Amino acid sequence: MPSEQQHFDAARKFQAFYDETLRKIGARAPQPILGETVNHYRRETLRNLKRTFLPQNHDLYQVQFRQLPADVLQVFEPQLLQACVVEANNPAHVPPGELRKVEEIDPYGQVKTINWIGRESFVKAMGRPGRRVKSFLFDRSALRP
Repeated sequence: MPSEQQHFDAARKFQAFYDETLRKIGARAPQPILGETVNHYRRETLRNLKRTFLPQNHDLYQVQFRQLPADVLQVFEPQLLQACVVEANNPAHVPPGELRKVEEIDPYGQVKTINWIGRESFVKAMGRPGRRVKSFLFDRSALRP
């Protein structure tokens, strides 16, 4: 039977694995707690990621991670992590008229890239309402006598 320290060390390895994927969306996996089993840490972390990043109509949102056996958990784990990255960068989940900031951290933790996602471009709000460009190629000689 593994000791508490062995469970903690194994949970730290899974935390590093989760951080590698979550770095793409500027998130971090939670710290494991001493005395918590590694499978309990995995189940709770995946459940929290599911509730945070996936919409309720997603197929993986219906999976009950707390009830999965360990061998089935390793099948759903990479699928959920990939789905979290895809759904966090999906502009369809941003309310109309708003922008969401998605931070990406490089593998060394030094450079942070900020991407803004939304349904509409921020440039659209800079124009004057009711005005439009009639032509870019306007013949000025037609105005002169």
